[in-house]
Amino acid sequence: MPFDWNNYLILAEELATRRDEASKRTAISRAYYCVFNLAFARAESTAGRRPEAETYHNWCWSKYERTPDRLSKQLGNNGRRMGRRRVKADYEAADIPRIDDLVRRMLEEARQFLEDLPALNPRYPLP
Repeated sequence: MPFDWNNYLILAEELATRRDEASKRTAISRAYYCVFNLAFARAESTAGRRPEAETYHNWCWSKYERTPDRLSKQLGNNGRRMGRRRVKADYEAADIPRIDDLVRRMLEEARQFLEDLPALNPRYPLP
């Protein structure tokens, strides 16, 4: 049975309730990867396989951003923004100001993304 990426969001919500910074940073990361993996699978099914020379994340979000549809562009922009937050949470040692607010926003945006993705025209994103 294939892995259900929605379980990452469930884990992120659990980690967000903890007090320690590591859990909060991991909640940001897991929320992003829930969204990314579902969006990537959809992009591969409609736009074809990712070229070897292009990174997974950039290829995925650019497919959504370049599709001439408002919702598709919005999903691409939101995914890219969430990805920047994930990079900060995963790689930057500096304090993340107002991390609780950031985690809350990230979870809200991930939930909204998961609502919007199935509403996208089934042929999008385009190749």
